[in-house]
This record gives sequence, C-alpha cells and structure tokens, in this order.
Amino acid sequence: MRWLRRLWTRRTPDAGQTAIWLYVACGRCGEVMRIRADRRYDLASALRDIGESGPAYTMHKDIVGTRCFQRIAVDVEFDARLGMLAHRISGGRWLTEAEYHATIP
Repeated sequence: MRWLRRLWTRRTPDAGQTAIWLYVACGRCGEVMRIRADRRYDLASALRDIGESGPAYTMHKDIVGTRCFQRIAVDVEFDARLGMLAHRISGGRWLTEAEYHATIP
C-alpha cells in the first residue's frame, strides 16, 4: 500500500535542485538584483550533434528592477552539465555571488 500512497502524494522538487541564480546590477541606478532561473523551464536546448562544439543550453532573460525601469538583457550559455560557459549582459553589469552579498546590508 506504500506504493499507492507515493503514487497519489504530490512531491515538489527542491528549489535548490532546479534553481540557477543570476546576480546583476542595473547600469542606470546601480540596483543589485538576485534573479532566479528555473532549469526546467528557462533553458533552451541547442540540440547539437555528437562531437559538435558549442553550448548545450542557452538562456535569455529580460530583467527590470524596482528602482528604475531600465531593461537588463542577459544571455547565458551552458554546457551539458549546466556549467556556465559564457554570459552577455546589456543595460547592466554581471556580479558574482560574493559581490552581491557584499553590497546587500
């Protein structure tokens, strides 16, 4: 009967397993932001052939802060193990996690 209970019990995945955190600062007002991207929904597969070079996944995010309405466009490329290969940002600047935590009081 335990299998029946597991069948009908709704399990939600841990947020740490599906979250990719991005840290950016607005280029106009300097607001620092922590943005959550979901691995299941925000990544697009590049569908490369075996042995072909390039990113396995790409992601595009448009971010708007709360202080000003400057649009920050972020493009990120990931390998097959979801390691970040490259990132491009316009309208802001990229922050590391340590830089983000240093600016938050």
